[in-house]
Amino acid sequence: MKTICLAIISLFLISKGFGQSTSPTILPSYPLSITHQKTTTLIFPYAIKSVDRGSQDILAQKASGVENVLWIKAAQKQIEQTNLTVITTDGNVYSYLVNYAPNPTVLTLSYSASNQLSETVHFSEMHPNQAQLKTTCQQIMTRRKLFQRKKDSHFGISLHLEGIYIQDEVLYYRIRLHNQTAINYTMDQFRFSIHDQKQAKRTATQEQELLPIYTYSGADSTQTIKAHSQQTFVVVLDKFTISDQKYVLIESNEKNGGRHLHLRIRNRTLVKPIPIAN
Repeated sequence: MKTICLAIISLFLISKGFGQSTSPTILPSYPLSITHQKTTTLIFPYAIKSVDRGSQDILAQKASGVENVLWIKAAQKQIEQTNLTVITTDGNVYSYLVNYAPNPTVLTLSYSASNQLSETVHFSEMHPNQAQLKTTCQQIMTRRKLFQRKKDSHFGISLHLEGIYIQDEVLYYRIRLHNQTAINYTMDQFRFSIHDQKQAKRTATQEQELLPIYTYSGADSTQTIKAHSQQTFVVVLDKFTISDQKYVLIESNEKNGGRHLHLRIRNRTLVKPIPIAN
C-alpha cells in the first residue's frame, strides 16, 4: 500500500510540473546612440565571443589586436532603429537597442569594474609598429602588380586590386584608384567586409566589417585623386581566412558624392598572398 501511495504522489507531481509553463527571463536592452562620423567603443570585462547586428546599417568590428573591445558606427546618416547583441566568453549576453544620433553624448561604454584602461583591455597579439608597417608598405609599392583584371569601373573612376601580400600574420592589400574624369575624386574611406555568397531569406545579416590597421599612400597622403590622375594605396589588415561560401567586398566611397565602387574578392584569390621577407 505504501508503494502504491508513493507512485500516486509521484504521478501527481509530474503531471503538475507538465501543466505549468516556465516563464522566460527577460533581459534588459541597453539604449545606444551611434553616428556615422564618430566611432563608439564598447569595453567588456571578458573577450567577445560573437556579435550579431540587426541590420547592415550598423558597422561593428573588434578592435585590432584586442579581444574585449568592440567598435561600432552607423553605415550612413539617419538609420532606422535596430538592435545589436554581443556574447562574451563568460557567457553573458549584452543586448542593445540602437538609434541614430548626429552627436552622441557618450562614445565609450565600459562594463568592467575597473576604470583603468590597462586592466580592461585584453591584447591578443602585438602588431608591428607603424614604422615597420610603413617600411613594408613602401616595399610593396615597388613590386610589380599581381592581378590584371580585378577591378571595378564606374563614372570614369576605376578601382584596381593589384596584389595581396603577407608578413608577420598581417595582410597587405595594394589598391589603385584611377580617375579618368575632369572632376577630382575625394575618397571617404576604403571599406572591407565579409559577405555570404547566398543570403538566406528571413535570417539576420552576417556581414562582418574588417577595420584596417594602417593605410599608406606614399609621399602624397591626400585622399583626393585629382582629375586625370591615379594613386596607389596599401591597406593593412589582420590576417583572416574565409570559406568558399563567402567573399570579401572592397568598397571605395566618394566623400560628398555618388561615385561608389565595389570589388568582390573570392576565397581562391585570398588564400594565395605573396610572402614578404622580413
